[in-house]
Amino acid sequence: MKRFMLRQLTPLLTLLLVLLCSATTFAAGLLKPIGGSQHAALTIVSHRVDVTINNGFVRTEVDQLFRNAGNSAIEGLYSFPLPKQASLSELSLWVGGQEILGEVVEKGAARKIYQEQQAQGNQTALAEKNDYQSFDVRVGNVPPQSDTRVRLVYYQPLEIDLNIGRYLYPLAEGNVDEERISFWSADSQVSGPFHFHLQLKSAFPVKDVRLPGLDKEAVVQRAGGIGEGSAGEVIDVVIDRPEGAALNQDIVFYYRLDDSVPARIELVPYKADPNSEGTLMLVVTPAADLQPISEGTDWTFVLDTSGSMGGHKIATLANGVSKVLGQMRPNDRFRIIGFSNSAQELTNGYVNATAEEVQRWIAQVKGIQAGGGTNLFAGLEMAYGKLDDDRTSGVILVTDGVANIGNTEHRAFLKLLQSYDIRLFTFVIGNSANQPLLERLAQDSGGFAMNLSDSDDITGRLLQAKAKVLHQALHDVEIEIAGERVKELTPRKIGNLYAGQQLVQFGRYNGSGEVVITMKAKISGQPQSWTTRATLPKVATDNPELERLWALSRIEETMAEIRENGETKGLRDQVSDLGLKYSLVTDYTSMLVVTDEARGNSGIQSRNADRVQTERAAQQQRASQPVQNHRVDSGSNNGQGAFNNRPSHGIGMGSGPVGLLAVPLIAWLNRRKQQK
Repeated sequence: MKRFMLRQLTPLLTLLLVLLCSATTFAAGLLKPIGGSQHAALTIVSHRVDVTINNGFVRTEVDQLFRNAGNSAIEGLYSFPLPKQASLSELSLWVGGQEILGEVVEKGAARKIYQEQQAQGNQTALAEKNDYQSFDVRVGNVPPQSDTRVRLVYYQPLEIDLNIGRYLYPLAEGNVDEERISFWSADSQVSGPFHFHLQLKSAFPVKDVRLPGLDKEAVVQRAGGIGEGSAGEVIDVVIDRPEGAALNQDIVFYYRLDDSVPARIELVPYKADPNSEGTLMLVVTPAADLQPISEGTDWTFVLDTSGSMGGHKIATLANGVSKVLGQMRPNDRFRIIGFSNSAQELTNGYVNATAEEVQRWIAQVKGIQAGGGTNLFAGLEMAYGKLDDDRTSGVILVTDGVANIGNTEHRAFLKLLQSYDIRLFTFVIGNSANQPLLERLAQDSGGFAMNLSDSDDITGRLLQAKAKVLHQALHDVEIEIAGERVKELTPRKIGNLYAGQQLVQFGRYNGSGEVVITMKAKISGQPQSWTTRATLPKVATDNPELERLWALSRIEETMAEIRENGETKGLRDQVSDLGLKYSLVTDYTSMLVVTDEARGNSGIQSRNADRVQTERAAQQQRASQPVQNHRVDSGSNNGQGAFNNRPSHGIGMGSGPVGLLAVPLIAWLNRRKQQK
């Protein structure tokens, strides 16, 4: 067993400058065969987005008009990058002025019915998940000389990180699927208006908001909570663009909570009636005495130099790494590994970061050329192959692509990392990357994964990374809920939490009454725990969307097992059954829109129609209510809360009382990971 530990990550901050990448050549929009003419008449007339951030999750609604200016019916294919942790839950098509809502069907059967309806000349629509890359929406038989309206809705949890919330509306394509790019061109232009509206409802005071690159275009209005004497804040953001707007740039919205916001435990429930099974979302925002880390280290940079990094991307990456080298101290050492079809160690071992060596390698890095496939395994294998037992080490992986050459099995990557106790930090550039793999690698190593868009506030992301990695972390985090009412918590494995990082879990519960919630973790090897009591209600109808989010989390865990160990009928059925029951588009289920007559003839149940009716009623009710505060720990520990009145960790790591956690740092540095 080799043992290497992380202690200090100052160069990481400048490395993130490599993420200022250029606009990609592919974007969200209508896909049309390259060189084809039959789809030239189809255009996007309008694109409207409505986003609501409330109670720890986000609802995104996309409403579009497609126009067929030709003389015959045509099929449209609209594709957009897969949002992180998103559950596509509604697909609506308007036929004869009436909305027809989609229902979830097994993927193969849905495609067959869609093709049959299309062949019969009926209007129809189909939403499919293209692995981890995109949602693809097909609209069959768009009538000639007319407009067709299509709407889709997806939900996703939103986590606060160092008191900062971040919402991304993904539009820029990741440019990582070479076959797709070679076949399709993307019409990302909107011939008519583009409208984006976001409403944030926060139970806690918001210090500031930011939309990078859109500060002059976005109109921001701030108000207090809805209702007389209500707490919290409501913030509305509107972006209106004239005709001809492009759908090729992400929209990123940040909001920063006030520094006084407390560390806390929140519980959001849903229970339709006293006899039904309930669903809960548990959000823990911890605060503890996480000491700063200041010692030096060895650094191994693993850089993606594949073809998708070509052009401005590779030049920007090189400039960023050069700035890192320029800031290193003489007693630091570094290695640089590039990978495409294979891996190559550019530095031929560790290099002492003297002024002369730094300048020499800056020139070498700026000469890197991009090309070839993405042999990610070879890059990581080389990085882990020559680590020094006597030196503190860290590995930083920067990539925008997918593992498509060499060993690509999840199991092989996990086995490689299990032999080392060294934290891997993955920085994922753009959309459509292999998020499941990259996040799993970071989590299993005890590191973290950070997603970045070319529209991000890079300076802000630098500050977040700095505060997280330059402090101790909470290790081996666990949640226990006593009271024998809560079951099926997901995700089941939490791992480490870095400073300011929230924990979000979903679960199911029976009955009602009091439960005891305990969070356990280790700091510098010393066990710690935080406890509060909460009440699970008999009825709570405000947030029916939690059922979908719970099911999506369960699906993601099952898909991780499939990617690691291979598909079995049992695992596939688990995903398919959850998708069908909770009306979610998954790798094995799709959302199909057909007429009522066709739905009846095909034996398709109206599960989603019933669920959507419940969700829309709850959304209308919430819109007129005050902002809800779901904190449950404020009455515990003599009114000091579970975390002793500490403010939640912000960029400056907050202030407040110092706890009795003065455990020597050496205990953490000597911690070993047992080889599995």
